[in-house]
Amino acid sequence: MPDIHFYLTKPPEKDVPAFEGLEDVVKKLEHVSEAKADPTTSVVAVTFAGGRAEQQEIERAIKGAGYVVSRRSVRSEPLGGTY
Repeated sequence: MPDIHFYLTKPPEKDVPAFEGLEDVVKKLEHVSEAKADPTTSVVAVTFAGGRAEQQEIERAIKGAGYVVSRRSVRSEPLGGTY
């Protein structure tokens, strides 16, 4: 299963859920097996099954929560690794 890190920014004018709440938002998606949100680095790390379409669905869920994805990075190390 691929891992991907989403680097996020929170628009200052928006009332959005707590950063840690993004884990629950992303985990609701069928193809996501694990998600970790790190507010100190503004990164959400996600393990999921699938490809580009599933990555885009994860990104839409994050954007739907009010955050902006500034970039994403596919990772080969497990989620337990460093950010």
